[in-house]
Amino acid sequence: MVDHNIYPKIDLNTYQKEAVLRDGTKILLRPMVLEDQKALYEFFKAVSEEEARYLRDDVKSRLLIESWAKNIDYSRTLPILAIKNNLIIADATINRRRSGWKWHLGTVRIFVHNDYRNRGLGELMVDELTRIAYRLGIEKLILEIPDTNTAVINTFTKVGFHRAAVIPNMVKDRQNMPVDLAVLMKDIKPPLDESYDYDF
Repeated sequence: MVDHNIYPKIDLNTYQKEAVLRDGTKILLRPMVLEDQKALYEFFKAVSEEEARYLRDDVKSRLLIESWAKNIDYSRTLPILAIKNNLIIADATINRRRSGWKWHLGTVRIFVHNDYRNRGLGELMVDELTRIAYRLGIEKLILEIPDTNTAVINTFTKVGFHRAAVIPNMVKDRQNMPVDLAVLMKDIKPPLDESYDYDF
């Protein structure tokens, strides 16, 4: 079991951070809470059918979003939201196990609203997940994604992930068609700037 005492402390219940996108847009990053249920459903309802068919979960299901909101457990799944004008514009998560041979791994997912793409938001959120992962004692981050999603793969590559494997026909999309799965990984190291303001 990892000794979390060797890592800088982090209080996810009070964490929030203001950030600025490349075009000057100011946003707020914070963990998801129960009260975000309706806003998160509206966020995912706007996902196109073409994109939704390649997502791991049926994010257009109100029942699924309700289950996520009512069963929040930051020790297992940490959802970080990007907020602008009280609207969710991006959702990123770290999933982890607290015991067993995968305790040191974190699996990440991210989805950015179409109106906020190509503005640096995806890179910003992945970078923030990396910083949080370090404070949680996570040693490696893993992304599993359809190999066809080159935009997301490029975003993660820009912030230090490398392609570890491509598994042919590993998953199936919403139309039950086989899809190659790309596995990207990143080793977690201390931030270059240890004086970074985490707002914890």
